[in-house]
Amino acid sequence: MATKPTPYATYDQVPTHRKQWFFWLTWFLLAPVAIAILITGDVYYRKRGEVRAFGTANRIVAMLIGLLWVIALIQGIIEGMKGG
Repeated sequence: MATKPTPYATYDQVPTHRKQWFFWLTWFLLAPVAIAILITGDVYYRKRGEVRAFGTANRIVAMLIGLLWVIALIQGIIEGMKGG
């Protein structure tokens, strides 16, 4: 499977907010921020010395799980406001 070319020659050139480790950190701590990162552009990782971007399937799965996390958080807040 061919990968699309990236605008970065090395992983060091990738902005921090577009690096895979930063994406997963924000995904666990602030899912809405991670979703925004996915919506606004690519997330890059290093594989065998090459810079690669997340594929479409990775983006969709991460967004769906993130959205479920946000929905669960909102439901918990609503239940807490009801006096549960």
